[in-house]
Formats: sequence, structure tokens, C-alpha cells
Amino acid sequence: MKKLFKTSLLVLIVLSWSACVEEDPIEPDIDSREKFIGTWSVQEKIGGQVTGAYQSVVSNDAANTSRITIGNIYNLGAGSSITAIVAGNSLDISSQVVTGITIQGSGLFSGERFTLNYTANDGSGAQTVEAVYSK
Repeated sequence: MKKLFKTSLLVLIVLSWSACVEEDPIEPDIDSREKFIGTWSVQEKIGGQVTGAYQSVVSNDAANTSRITIGNIYNLGAGSSITAIVAGNSLDISSQVVTGITIQGSGLFSGERFTLNYTANDGSGAQTVEAVYSK
């Protein structure tokens, strides 16, 4: 009887102890696109030379939860936009034609801004563009 009591007591202690072990908290899903969303001031360089500054609006792509829409790309106007795939802090811009200009490249979010590096080709030759987006 004492042996059964000791065994039962040991089992009860082990079960009580295991119930007190903290579990890792469940993190809510974080949308990695959110840091890119908003109105940005863009400073653009082509071939290393500053070519101008303009505004761009970046929004979520409603059709694809891993994609954003970047408006006024290459300072082509508010109605001119491209899509980019977001993976963490990185962007991938697949080849897209906007107002007759083929744009393709990538980007990286760092600190409070992101930089796009892409080529823009209107058919007469590709230009290398670096666009820094800051708020």
C-alpha cells in the first residue's frame, strides 16, 4: 500500500510539474509587406548621377499576399506602377513593361528606408537605376 501511495504521489508531482512548464508564446503572423507600405520620397540616380526626386505610393497587392505595388516607378507618373514580390526585407521585380519601358530588378529594406536597383529599357538601351525610398 505504501508503495502504491509513493508511486501515485510521484506521478502526481511529475504531472503537476510538467503542467507548470512555460510554453513558447505563439507569435502572430507578421505581414512582411507592411514596412514597405506608405508614401515615400524617392531620390533616383541613373548611372551614378542624381536625376531627381519624386513621390511614390507603395501599397499591398490585393490579389497576392506576398506582393506589393510600387507607384510612380521611374517617375513615370502616378498611374504607372509595377509589382514586386516581398520576401522578408527583400524585393524581387520581375520583368514588367510600363508605358513602353521594361523594368526589372530587386530591392532591400534597411533601417527606415529601402533601395531599389533596377534596369529601365525603353528599347534604345538599358539604364541602371538606384532609387532610395525614404519617409
